[in-house]
Amino acid sequence: MTAPMLQHIPLKSAYLCPDCNSIGNCAVRCPACASEVLLGLSAVLDREVVAERKPIAQMPPIAYTHYTAMVA
Repeated sequence: MTAPMLQHIPLKSAYLCPDCNSIGNCAVRCPACASEVLLGLSAVLDREVVAERKPIAQMPPIAYTHYTAMVA
């Protein structure tokens, strides 16, 4: 029994072909179907590491002013 061949494609050089749903590392045309319509996956999936957010400072309590109605 032979082990499957594993592929490693860095995200910056990974392209999705929407015509055949294949991922390749060629930015010019799909290696499976030769389509020239490709989507760079780093533009969609790459994200910056967001620093841990600080809690939002609590707003001071609202000062309520009570008005008494003057009845004439």
